[in-house]
Amino acid sequence: MNWRRRFIAAVSVAALAGILTSSALADEVALTIGKLLELTGPLSENAPSQDKAINIAVDYANQAAQSAGVPIKATAISADVQGDPQAALSAARALVAKGATVFIGPSITPESIAIANGLTIQKKITVWPVGTSMRLRTIKDEGTIFRTVPPDSLQARAVAAAVEDKLGAAKGKVLSIAYRNEPYGEGLFKDLSAAWQAKGGKIQGPIVYDPTQATFDSEAQQIVDNNPDAYVVIDYPDTFAKVGAALVRTGKFDPSKLVVPDALAFSTVPSNIPPQALEGARGTRGGSDTSTQAYKLFDDLWQKAGGVEHFALDANSFDSTTLAILAAAAAKSADPAAIQGKIHSVTKPGAAKYSPTNLGDALKAVWAGQPIDYVGVAGAFEFAPNGDPTISRFDIFEYRDGKLHVIKQIDAAE
Repeated sequence: MNWRRRFIAAVSVAALAGILTSSALADEVALTIGKLLELTGPLSENAPSQDKAINIAVDYANQAAQSAGVPIKATAISADVQGDPQAALSAARALVAKGATVFIGPSITPESIAIANGLTIQKKITVWPVGTSMRLRTIKDEGTIFRTVPPDSLQARAVAAAVEDKLGAAKGKVLSIAYRNEPYGEGLFKDLSAAWQAKGGKIQGPIVYDPTQATFDSEAQQIVDNNPDAYVVIDYPDTFAKVGAALVRTGKFDPSKLVVPDALAFSTVPSNIPPQALEGARGTRGGSDTSTQAYKLFDDLWQKAGGVEHFALDANSFDSTTLAILAAAAAKSADPAAIQGKIHSVTKPGAAKYSPTNLGDALKAVWAGQPIDYVGVAGAFEFAPNGDPTISRFDIFEYRDGKLHVIKQIDAAE
């Protein structure tokens, strides 16, 4: 009879182990992140770096969770938003149908607004756009939109500082401003104009152009008319290739007087942009303190992954993805509303600080119900009530020999 007892005991233990294993698997949080990428369209230049940053963040967080024994695993699926609001909404719906409960991207504000109004507000899905336009804050997003990227209200101050750094004191200096006719250009012009005039400077323009027009020679001439002290051109890469060529053709354009914002921040100037249009130009982009261990870790992961070079705001996309995973771990759920409810608890002022260098410990802490203050590659994210950062670091850079060189960093605050 002893063998029967041993057999029954063995079966009972195996059954119990199976139940516990099934329970553990059932408790694992399986988070699907939707990547809304500009694979085609006017900002397609930035899609490869954004895609790479998100993938690196997912892989790194999964490894950290596994090492820490935290039962959460993220996967990422992607769709092309095409630079078009309706296409972006369709792409977002397709990703939701495949299980996405959080979105990283898109890069253009009208796309973000279309996605929010048509889908994500109703479903309580958090969206982490790369678009910086203040137009995004004209909608009632019900706390679903968070940005780790600096909004244009802050970037305008950084651009004004970059111009002043080039010219010296702003008082009496004339700044000629041109922009592509859409929310990014319109909003940044408005804030930049106010910032420059507050410093005592003067504005020429704006010179506004339709990105679909055949030529830009007339607008280029207006930009350089009256020999202004500096120019700012607010554009996307596809159009600036044509605008830049038109500026060179004027024969009066001095690229060393040009300052550009983040959409024209390239590690290497693309071959379709004339070198004479950007050589010596300055610009701004969201920056990171490259002396931190968090940045060194991120850059090490980036270099090991191979492929595309760094591009503007890739660190911010890494941080957005990491924050979404931390919030899901804090909620112990992939449910959109549950994730939304935990964003502020993983970026809580005064709580214990964690960074990518000890992400496993951060995941254990939030899984245990503890609030934390995540300090990412791009810095701390103690979000304002509207979901925007209240302070952002910017690089001021200069193009030399077709390459971007950071010359200084500044912090811009509301």
